[in-house]
Amino acid sequence: MDLILTPLRLELRGFVKIRLVFKTKTIFDRAIWRYEAPSIQKNIFTKKSRDDDPSPPEVLPSTINERRRRSGPEGCIVNQVYNRPYYDTAFTLEMFAQDEVSEVKLTYAIGTHKGGTNVQSWTEMGGNTLLVPAKLPGGIPLHWTVSATNTQGLSSTVLCSLNTYDSTLPDGRVEHAYKFSSHPSKIVAFIIVVEDSPLKEMHYKAVGFSPGQYGNQFVGWEETRLDNSPLRQGVTGALQHFTTPMDGKLIANVLKTAKPLRTIESCAELCMNHGSNCVSFSYEEHSETCDLHDQVAGANAYLRISGTYKNYERLGIGYRTSVEYENLPLTQGTQYFVNAKVTNVLGYVEYLIGEGTMVDCTPPEPGLITNNQFDFMRAEECNASVSQRCLDVTTRENHR
Repeated sequence: MDLILTPLRLELRGFVKIRLVFKTKTIFDRAIWRYEAPSIQKNIFTKKSRDDDPSPPEVLPSTINERRRRSGPEGCIVNQVYNRPYYDTAFTLEMFAQDEVSEVKLTYAIGTHKGGTNVQSWTEMGGNTLLVPAKLPGGIPLHWTVSATNTQGLSSTVLCSLNTYDSTLPDGRVEHAYKFSSHPSKIVAFIIVVEDSPLKEMHYKAVGFSPGQYGNQFVGWEETRLDNSPLRQGVTGALQHFTTPMDGKLIANVLKTAKPLRTIESCAELCMNHGSNCVSFSYEEHSETCDLHDQVAGANAYLRISGTYKNYERLGIGYRTSVEYENLPLTQGTQYFVNAKVTNVLGYVEYLIGEGTMVDCTPPEPGLITNNQFDFMRAEECNASVSQRCLDVTTRENHR
């Protein structure tokens, strides 16, 4: 079926008429000037040959959330969607391409290296923008490859990446300075957070009689800030990126086990080389065993004494801050919990808890003593043992 189109036709005509007594007579009626654009004739069922389009599609700047004009970088943009549940993650992918002659088909793939397809094989986009609910590996960089292909088979390929794809809640704990305290008005604790995604600027702390979300009965929720942990001072090599050791083996998921590994420094280097998802390691000198973990001691993992195992937590990728409450009316025999509410930029909220501090301002009762010569109470510093942690000495007479 042929289709004939004449896109433009112009004509200039002239008329001359004479009005007589009884009638009007035309004495001139002629075309003075005429122009007609060439007609287009084409069979609508005829497909173009490969020689009709010798160039690949042109990649356009992305929108970067501006729908009126495209002003972003040429290529693709990928983002993890904010404010979704951590168990129902999704990403948005954006890529614009055009071809003046041919139709354009967009496809994408995901890999753990540039140009890779080991996470997701080539998949058609079906449009310039895409929202995909997906469970993807977390804690490692992911790379999206987007290809625009015209009907002639010519392609243009662009790359975009995410440093991490987060499908876990913020991890960490509240570490109380003392499990027992004789101070009648002060509580000291440390908030420790390890998280793949950046944290929001402001978080919250509280003191209650129970751990968790509702542990704010004693001191209500107050704003607090968290800082990135610095390097460990006085230590060289890979160990400067880790905390001082804690006794015990971390009962948590093991990313990798290396055995035999002769030194703690070698285990620390192995964790550093594994990537940002290695946030702690457990090492036993006796068996020369090194276990790498993607968690730290907290709500989802705990330390258990096992042989000569010691646990080290990675600095620099976590957040730590000290919390001090003073002039509190603490009650004898009551256990108090410092709790923290932490939020990351994706909107994931987690309540971090600790073991609490028990207030004990009285010494042990020795029972019945029949031949005592004197019995008195006094306030004194901790001179009995160098291992006693008495940083805040009170004037309360609680030493018998």
